[in-house]
Amino acid sequence: MAVVVTKNPSGLKLRYDCGKDDETGKSIVKSKTYANISPDALDQDVYDVAAAISSLQSNTLLSVSKIDTNTLSE
Repeated sequence: MAVVVTKNPSGLKLRYDCGKDDETGKSIVKSKTYANISPDALDQDVYDVAAAISSLQSNTLLSVSKIDTNTLSE
């Protein structure tokens, strides 16, 4: 039997630089995850939305991740 692939809604994860810890000197990185992104959304469109969201933040954007998952069945 052939495997059937079903695309699940994607996620969007934005990571921000929130400064340095005064005691340890290590960078503080915080993230925000958004769910239910259309799995068919183009990568450029997702990135453009991430850039628009991050422009509303005072912290520096470190990375943008689109999280795709699929369900496999027979």
